[in-house]
Amino acid sequence: MLQAALTETAPLQPKDKIKGATRKAMQGLEFLHLRPTFQKLVRRHDRWKALLSVEIGKAEKLMDKENLKQNRRDDRRDIGRKNEIFKHGITGIKKITGKYNTSKPPTEFKISCPCGLNWTWQEHASSLSEQEREERIKSWIKECTKNLRTHSLKLTQQGMEIKLEALTDMPPLIQVTPNPPPDLGTRSLIYDMGENLLAGIKFFFQKNAYHSFATCGNSECGKTGPIPMSYINDNATSEQPLPTRSIEHFCEGETCFRTDPTNFRSTRHLTRDRTFLGKARIFDFRTIASGETIREPVTTFRQFSQFILRMPSHKAPGFSAVPADLFKQAPAQFQRRIYLLVNEILVGKYYCDEDMLMAKVILIHKDKDIAILDHYRPIAFLNTIYQLIMIIITSRLRQLSENYAVMEGSQYGFRANRGVQLDGGPKGSLGTAAGNER
Repeated sequence: MLQAALTETAPLQPKDKIKGATRKAMQGLEFLHLRPTFQKLVRRHDRWKALLSVEIGKAEKLMDKENLKQNRRDDRRDIGRKNEIFKHGITGIKKITGKYNTSKPPTEFKISCPCGLNWTWQEHASSLSEQEREERIKSWIKECTKNLRTHSLKLTQQGMEIKLEALTDMPPLIQVTPNPPPDLGTRSLIYDMGENLLAGIKFFFQKNAYHSFATCGNSECGKTGPIPMSYINDNATSEQPLPTRSIEHFCEGETCFRTDPTNFRSTRHLTRDRTFLGKARIFDFRTIASGETIREPVTTFRQFSQFILRMPSHKAPGFSAVPADLFKQAPAQFQRRIYLLVNEILVGKYYCDEDMLMAKVILIHKDKDIAILDHYRPIAFLNTIYQLIMIIITSRLRQLSENYAVMEGSQYGFRANRGVQLDGGPKGSLGTAAGNER
């Protein structure tokens, strides 16, 4: 506005009228109380231009200051949002690892990971005695696990199992035990809580990152769902002097039981037949029957009067400037005419023009600083006749959704005859509140 007033200070004649921007500027600078003749003299003076330039500079500095405040406020909001995400991530890590306090060592967590192998006994495999069989198996295990870290061996009547304390030793253990003695039969993975918190977290997140249709590349297997295994490579080179970690994609199928690093990743783009989802009625939902309609007239004037009574009282109207209280207090003859008009609109014989459908939007201040637009919330005022029609349509849609059970039973908000109860604390600070959503 000040810029427009400065533009209007071009060479003027004494009889030229004072334009709108100049008048607004004089009002803000307290010159409007002068007589029109003195206002024209002020407008033509050089000091008026200088005063406008000074005020424009002040306004620009104020805008820059407000923009700086707004940017800082946005930065703080972004930092707070990121901190909230980080806190949720920390909470999630603590939840999946079972570490809710600092007294637990970093090797304890509750993620079930593959931490060993189990073999069943092969029936009638050899003529050796039980003691000789155990000695042969122990010597074989000792030879296979000589390069591995701490592990435990257990022999039972059902078979033999090896448990590792370091989860990163699983891929080497599988690689060195492909050909067991004839006394041992099929092998399988053992899932338990092992050590190495980092390997457990990697197992958890990698397991959730796999594609739902990622399958083994072996045509005879085709098992879905690889098992991630963390592996440490100690082979140091000049380019990589430190040990490196990697993820092995293991197939648990009976025909494979080995790592499949490429095919599990390359089949992620494939889409299997999803007809089983339809058979399981995964995507079924309840909806309103096709024969129902809301384009029907209100049957009786008594029912129409109930809709009028549901209109909010003491509320500002829209562009029509007709409050809802006028409809409520109007005589029956006026209400009957409105009743006929609304029925014509509902059945489609009359269409509302754009002026009737327009809403008056007002900004309401809700926070401290009035110069920031974010501190305002909009509210829309509808024309009274349009508001009455929306009440009727909303009532019909609500009735249809309840009759056909479109919403779940757990949905209580904004539904009739549904109570919400809050239990307070020991002192009853919240109390007990129960109410029906209308």
